[in-house]
Amino acid sequence: MSTELMNIFFDESGQDSDKPTTMGGLLIPHSVYISQEMNALNERLRSKEIKLHWTDYTGDGVLRENIKEAITAFSTIAKYTRMNVINYNRSSLDLRYKLSDDIGSKKQMGRKKKETMNYATLMVYTKIPERIFYGLLRNYGKDVYIKTDIFIEKEGKYEKYNLETRLKENLNTQSLYRAEQFWVKDSKMVTKGQMIGIELVDLILGVIRLIIRRYPVPPGLTDDQYSERQIKGKAKKHQLVIELLKIDPFQQFLRTIKYYEWDSNKELTEISFGDYMDLFMANNFREFQ
Repeated sequence: MSTELMNIFFDESGQDSDKPTTMGGLLIPHSVYISQEMNALNERLRSKEIKLHWTDYTGDGVLRENIKEAITAFSTIAKYTRMNVINYNRSSLDLRYKLSDDIGSKKQMGRKKKETMNYATLMVYTKIPERIFYGLLRNYGKDVYIKTDIFIEKEGKYEKYNLETRLKENLNTQSLYRAEQFWVKDSKMVTKGQMIGIELVDLILGVIRLIIRRYPVPPGLTDDQYSERQIKGKAKKHQLVIELLKIDPFQQFLRTIKYYEWDSNKELTEISFGDYMDLFMANNFREFQ
């Protein structure tokens, strides 16, 4: 049995007030992640020669070119990768949690909020990533054993719920219980701007959320006209997604994503993300002729 080394990168995008709320994991074989193309991007990222953050993009030319360059480079290795995404809605989960009358289900402020365990949030930030990673690591075949490192962008709420330790323990326990052929060697948090894998998840989730939302953006207006309508940022992101979808390997990669929707019930529902893409492209069909 051969052993293969993998890296998984995790990030989330969206909030309850800015749906859809998504979490995603990107699996890249270690041999691919240390390739010349990825190493070059990593070095430029760490030296701050390039900056990559989807939310920040509202039309800045340098950031636009940085994003396009990163996605173009990723497209050369995309066929060797896997990605799972879950679009979740926790509203009914929070309603059920309130029935418990647990202190964490009550509204908290300031320091008390930071110190109080909210079990609904704990569930979201452990079980959903666990499902994402579990799906990425299994089904490689009986003659392959997968060892992986998990990288998570460092953030306060992840630290509060000890995300990296919980995920490693839960996944390895699952692997043994279900007789799966994978093992999580390490799970760690890293500061933003240090690993291109995490930045790629941020960009891809930004693209996915825009495709799902399909904001109506009138074509052909000037920047001033978009600004007057208070949609300049949306219009710029919209146009950038169209440009990225014209990179054929990247479009094909998006169609291979395992995409699920969860509405606080017992089961995940798998949806064809390609259907969302076809709707988006149909709404902008002249751009793709």
